[in-house]
Amino acid sequence: MQLENLIKKKPDEKLVFYLRRHPIVFIGQTFFILLIGLAPFALGLLGGSFTDALLEGPATRPLLILILSGYYLCLWLVFLTQFVDYYLDAWIVTTDKIVNVEQHGLFSRTISELDLAKVQDVTSEVKGVLPTFLNYGNIRVQTAGEEEHFVFEQVHKPHEIRKQLLDLVEADRKRQGETV
Repeated sequence: MQLENLIKKKPDEKLVFYLRRHPIVFIGQTFFILLIGLAPFALGLLGGSFTDALLEGPATRPLLILILSGYYLCLWLVFLTQFVDYYLDAWIVTTDKIVNVEQHGLFSRTISELDLAKVQDVTSEVKGVLPTFLNYGNIRVQTAGEEEHFVFEQVHKPHEIRKQLLDLVEADRKRQGETV
């Protein structure tokens, strides 16, 4: 994803953050999909003689192969959808604005932009054991605009980013106060 295609930067505007979700989030989703993928093998092993009888029939074997192929094709589609959603969700913070790129499924994307001067509050939250140990969580940016808040979901080092965002907001307000 080319940054130049997503946002138009002013000449004096600098990129501060390009954030994505923490990789452990995608790894967890992938692990769950792998477990679901192993389910037919586990059922086959637990089925014992029933599975053997099912595979011996002239019509049941091709039908079972067709059903399993469809199952794994759907599972592959779920995996690709999760990957695209993980990879293309991004939050871009510059010295002047915040850009929220939200991927919804395979063929739908929403890009929202927010001027730093409109930021009213920035909150970071880390909930759970794994997020606490791996230091990832959500950052909620409250605004005065139409969209009530932006949420940076499951980003690395949320408390540090929150502090730096508040510093950027303060610097932007000072800069705009000087130019007005």
